[in-house]
Amino acid sequence: MNRCTFVILIGCFASIALADDFKTIKGKEYKNATVVRVEADGIVVRTKGGISKLYFVELPEDVQARFGHDPAKIEAEAAAARAAEEKRIEEQKAAEHQRIEEQRAAERERAEREKNAESDLKRSLDQFQAAEQRAAEIYQNATKGTLSGQVFVSSEKAENFKLGAVRVSLFARDAINVLLAGLKTYADVKIQALSPSVDAAKAASDQADAAGYFSEAAEKARNEYQKIRNERDSYYSGSFYFSYLQSPIATVETDAEGKFIMDVPKGGSIVIAAKAQRYAGKTYVGEIGIDITEHYYWIQPVSLEGQQQRVQNLSNNNLTSTAGTSSLIHTED
Repeated sequence: MNRCTFVILIGCFASIALADDFKTIKGKEYKNATVVRVEADGIVVRTKGGISKLYFVELPEDVQARFGHDPAKIEAEAAAARAAEEKRIEEQKAAEHQRIEEQRAAERERAEREKNAESDLKRSLDQFQAAEQRAAEIYQNATKGTLSGQVFVSSEKAENFKLGAVRVSLFARDAINVLLAGLKTYADVKIQALSPSVDAAKAASDQADAAGYFSEAAEKARNEYQKIRNERDSYYSGSFYFSYLQSPIATVETDAEGKFIMDVPKGGSIVIAAKAQRYAGKTYVGEIGIDITEHYYWIQPVSLEGQQQRVQNLSNNNLTSTAGTSSLIHTED
């Protein structure tokens, strides 16, 4: 078998190497021409006049067949390639159509979730206010004890800062539970809805920076990214929750030492809430000084458990941003 193959190959090489006469369908002749090589669309020959290329479309069919050129087969392959390309384009269009439809469906679903979350939040606010009103009426005639404490924070250098003029507010535990559940659900929906926009703005900002960090387009893209990111991150913040904490049962203010004292019911579970801020100096970016203001939030469950008095401090240990504490919410600021 190998010997037969070898003989055939010798014959093929000989048919190419031997000189021959060629005549095109238009009558042009190439005498004593030696085929140098066979290409996809023709043959290259050498004659006394030099090197020439004879295209298969210019040669008789028997010559085309002699060198393995089959127009019908080529046309069939071309037709198959065109059909495959048309199919690929149609599939691409179908995939793009499906992507757009899925995107629209996702947008509708997000809009519906936001609408439902807003309705749920409104219902939670109504329930919260109604519960607070009932609790305020009960508070007037309830047997009371004393809740005292101090509001302070510690810095990284172990310095204690007593926070005066901080309002400490009293709420009913059941009312707060309803409100916080509604706020958490609403915040989660808003975060989920805004996150794709944040990712897209980040990608646009990075692309603009790569094209020219100090360009006007890069600055605009960075500002847009910062804006949409700040909007999303606001729902992780204690300020979002505290913006809805209205109608407390009672409120007191800390003195210059950060101390407070208030009358609270001896029975049942209550919640004290407070927010404060402190100027923490400057940080420098190059020669530019940026003021730093620290924000603190507390939503702390408390119960006198029938006792006459209890001490409950508000410090770094039970901030809403401190993980693993008894705070009723956990935020990122």
